[in-house]
Amino acid sequence: MSAAVLLLAVAVVVVTVASSAQGAAAAAVPRCRADELRLTDGAYGEAALQFTQTLTFTDRARASCWLAGWPRLSVPGRSRPVKTVRVVQGASGSRPFTRVLLTASGAASFDLYGADWDASANRPCPQTAALLVAPPGTQTALRVRVRVPDCGRFYVAPLVAGRRDRAAWSLVWRG
Repeated sequence: MSAAVLLLAVAVVVVTVASSAQGAAAAAVPRCRADELRLTDGAYGEAALQFTQTLTFTDRARASCWLAGWPRLSVPGRSRPVKTVRVVQGASGSRPFTRVLLTASGAASFDLYGADWDASANRPCPQTAALLVAPPGTQTALRVRVRVPDCGRFYVAPLVAGRRDRAAWSLVWRG
């Protein structure tokens, strides 16, 4: 019986040490800095008087870093601030986002949504030529050339791992 207890104690110690090592390794990876990232546009689509644009951050550094949450947007040359609404994917009550680890050349993407038709004026929304996008946790924005409709409000999904988001947004985040 004492051999079984000893074996169980050793197993608990091994699992605890392994978990601590993984936690320490994850803690040692820094948050991504804007100067380490490249921002590109991806898939674009329009349907039912709305558009979707995927934007992707790629790690240009040789070391890993992480991002989590929603990027901040602005439109160059626009006099008034951009109205953004954060959206989340998944079931109500689930975590709104997760931390995304970017290895060298790794990517994290988010989707941008909005109207492409101004119903009050009964005309298409004006097009933007570019966006300034600040990665979560940074103050520095990256410029990306895009042609997206700007009716005054954008819906922004949180970052997900990879070059595209395979899940559509489902609800406005009330956090």
